[in-house]
Amino acid sequence: MKQSDGADAQERGTLDSPLATELLDLVARRRILDAPPPPLPAFTRVIAVSNQKGGVGKTTTTVNMAAALARFGARVLVIDLDPQGNATTALGLERHDAVEGMFEVLLGERALGDVIGESPDLPGLFCAPSTLNLAGVEITIATAEDSRYRLHRAITDHLNAGGPGYHYIFID
Repeated sequence: MKQSDGADAQERGTLDSPLATELLDLVARRRILDAPPPPLPAFTRVIAVSNQKGGVGKTTTTVNMAAALARFGARVLVIDLDPQGNATTALGLERHDAVEGMFEVLLGERALGDVIGESPDLPGLFCAPSTLNLAGVEITIATAEDSRYRLHRAITDHLNAGGPGYHYIFID
């Protein structure tokens, strides 16, 4: 019986060993990474990742999608609205009481652009950090007439400020 090369074996769906199958799969996946990146949007896309239930992977989804898009050359901002601040930590930014973040933005004390930091691990990936102070923001601004629109206004003002734009903004 004639031995075939890997390409012929892959086309036929038969390979000599499970290891060969796995290696061909890894090579195919690596080729995807070498492909040209997808086109970037002409205007900023804002994506909120939300669910009432905790522990369903919202932060993991947000951070991984943002990192993947940044790796392909997109400028991505992650807005961390969880007082636990796991997205902030995952992106390599500080999150302690001295750090100004989304709490100050939602109170109107700081502009969104003032609190944004770039991830030290991946250029083009930015984060508006969260701190434990954010746990009390709902009580603090609940009676304000504009409480429902503060995040929208902060994002809009930041995008209209003329600074470096973003292709994607993820709200966690």
